Amino acid sequence: GHLALLRAEATNASAPGAFLTAAAERFAAVGYAVQILGPVPALMARRQGRQRMQLLLQARERAPLHRLLTEALPSIDGLPEARRVRWSLDVDPLDTI
Repeated sequence: GHLALLRAEATNASAPGAFLTAAAERFAAVGYAVQILGPVPALMARRQGRQRMQLLLQARERAPLHRLLTEALPSIDGLPEARRVRWSLDVDPLDTI
């Protein structure tokens, strides 16, 4: 399969979860054959005073995953919750934990 990992962190403990939940809703609304797992705490849930969480997107084929990201990322970047967190996207991450 093919993966994309959306990570978020913030000093406010609830902000990463709120952002990733809103992002998961946007991904689900686009409706491609991509499984959305999370949001869940990152392996190191707290680091340097920042709370960290992640959302994993999994697809059997690369094309649906890339179409989903192309369509959904502009609206995710515009989410009000996105202004409260530092977020990043890693496509085909080497470390998913």
